[in-house]
Amino acid sequence: MMKFKEALKRHQFLKDRIAASRPDDVRLASEVWEGVTGVGVRGRTPTMITQAVADTAPAEYVILLARDDIAAGFATACIYDVFQSNPKPGSPHAARRLAEHGWRTFINLAKQGGHQRHGTGGDQSTSWQITKAAQEVKPDPEKVRKISLLAGRMYAALKGARAQRVQAPQEIVGIKTGDEFEELIPSEYAFLAAGDVTKMALFQALSERKAVQYEKSGRERRSRGPLVILVDESGSMRHVANAGGYERDDWAKAAMTALTRIAWEDKRPVVVVHFATFTRAAVLPPGAHGDLIRAQHTFLDGGTAIGAAIEVGVMEVETLAKGGHTGADLVLITDGGNTGSYTLEGPVDTMLKADVRLFTVAIDCEITGLLKDKASEYVHLSDKDMADPNKAGAVVGAI
Repeated sequence: MMKFKEALKRHQFLKDRIAASRPDDVRLASEVWEGVTGVGVRGRTPTMITQAVADTAPAEYVILLARDDIAAGFATACIYDVFQSNPKPGSPHAARRLAEHGWRTFINLAKQGGHQRHGTGGDQSTSWQITKAAQEVKPDPEKVRKISLLAGRMYAALKGARAQRVQAPQEIVGIKTGDEFEELIPSEYAFLAAGDVTKMALFQALSERKAVQYEKSGRERRSRGPLVILVDESGSMRHVANAGGYERDDWAKAAMTALTRIAWEDKRPVVVVHFATFTRAAVLPPGAHGDLIRAQHTFLDGGTAIGAAIEVGVMEVETLAKGGHTGADLVLITDGGNTGSYTLEGPVDTMLKADVRLFTVAIDCEITGLLKDKASEYVHLSDKDMADPNKAGAVVGAI
């Protein structure tokens, strides 16, 4: 289970709850988190509050809370509210009484019925059901069919668009300096045969990006790296578009599936970051079809924390790079503006400093500002466009 500081970065709902309080209350929330997840009672002496929260945890949820950071974040918020609004407990008994109160709030909300098709989101505006039945829910066959059919057509469109881009002829438009050996002008190649001195001079110029070479028109490509796909799963993504009967989420999941298939063919890993007011990252190594199916049927519900999603996406890019998978791109699929305390300026700046490219797909909405201005490619899809798989070709630069 992740540490509390990381949970604050990944979960907008939890971050907003703590940000409204005194700075010292971050410590209180951290103590509660450690009791909820159990990490604070293993291998070291827990605080009184951490121990009280762990001691009173409902047995039927202990395993889930130790594994699922969204459930843990929601429980932490419920229990934190109780401790924050009452005097500091003076004894272990008083601490347990407050913890029990918080757990009752969590359990009551967790057992509210609700429609499982809206997922297990962490926002209090949703019916967040974490019963055994919810964990064993079967996918909607009609939704599976829609996603599969649309994803197949998108896959074909993306393959065709990429082939056309790769094979498109380039036109020489001038001369520049750089380090691309295959683009050197003929006089530079002559240095290779003129002796060791001139050969070394050419190699020095290449190393300093000062070799004279042709400048060609067309889009420059860099080596293909992993994909990190940010999929909006706020409540509005369940809106049904007018064309074809597709929900916005159907289109997003189909695009995710098509992009993943193409990346896998190139032996590239994929990370899907599901986001609403919480985020959930799923690593999809090549051939992990079961994980892809689970990603297709994850839906969080709640608000639209795009800033948090981008920050988490950059974190996943950095993790991939540490594992030797460099050059990852972000593909953002969303239908709305950023909400919550995360602004876009910080995450976008972090993304640009990390040399990460952004491909923005705006579903049924027009996005302005940083998500459009700083994107390598941007496309706006109307409700009619969502029935056209060729519109997926807009993100071909990411593959």
